[in-house]
Amino acid sequence: MAQKISNKGDHAGMPNGNPLNDITGPLARLDDRRITLEQLRTFVSVARNLDFQQASSELSRSQSAITQSLQKLEDILACRLIERRRGQVADLTVDGKRLLPLAEEILARLSAAVESFRQPALQGRIRLGVPDDFPIGNIVTAIRRCMETNPALRVEVTSALSSELGIRYQNRELDIIIHKRSAQTGTALISDAKAAQKHTTLLHRQPLLWVCAQSFALPITGDIPLITFPDGCAYRAAALQALEQQGLSHFNAYRSASYQNIRAAISTGLGIGILPLGAIADDHMALNDQGLLPALPDIELVMTFNRQNSLLNQFSHQLLHNTDFARARAA
Repeated sequence: MAQKISNKGDHAGMPNGNPLNDITGPLARLDDRRITLEQLRTFVSVARNLDFQQASSELSRSQSAITQSLQKLEDILACRLIERRRGQVADLTVDGKRLLPLAEEILARLSAAVESFRQPALQGRIRLGVPDDFPIGNIVTAIRRCMETNPALRVEVTSALSSELGIRYQNRELDIIIHKRSAQTGTALISDAKAAQKHTTLLHRQPLLWVCAQSFALPITGDIPLITFPDGCAYRAAALQALEQQGLSHFNAYRSASYQNIRAAISTGLGIGILPLGAIADDHMALNDQGLLPALPDIELVMTFNRQNSLLNQFSHQLLHNTDFARARAA
């Protein structure tokens, strides 16, 4: 039987002087000191993989240890985190979905703190370019974490289309750029003769999709109403090339440099957009498998910087350590 939590003091209008005195049952057992990092890592691994066996392999622990650790965490929190079906993971519960981003943040902050003690603190100024037409929420979070663990570091972020980032990098106006390219051609935006001084790292790869609202009238008759980003966007370039090769005509039904505006225009049924898989909204419908439009290449997110610069090397390492590009999704 759980004991009531007692606390001396007089709170007017509250029974026994303290509202906590009436807390009994499972809530009385909540205590963050009982939750271990092992339990959080176990939960995050199971939640990401939705599979006990994969979590066991990822954490190098037995499946029974994984199950016991997860059950202990559920007992401490007095709630179910995982929906189980015949001993397998069916999905996260509402509480599990609520806990996942919090647990990921705790583990990421701890990892960043440990990493910061493995090398000297970074100091100086870094000019970072990020693409307009990509959900960059987790990139910004990673930058914040880097600056928190390196108080003397100054990161100046510029957001623009990938083509503009390439030009500004060429002109030495930016030190590091995160930009997009077509996986089909691997076309770089930067013609740097000193290739040895340039380092391009693949961060993320996703299928590129033709997308419309679920209420959009199909099949398409006449010119295709396109919803696109301005010239210089890798999505737009890939789509126009595919349409041209198939001899399909189009017109610009809506054009914007705003990521959220593009998604909203698609949702309202103004036309057909081009988005990566992770950006598809609940009211969107992908058309790639319907034979109505030509195939599109995958899209890649890459990072380019001068690898001979020690500050940029160390910063890029910390940035990648703090960012999970594989799970980047639109808000």
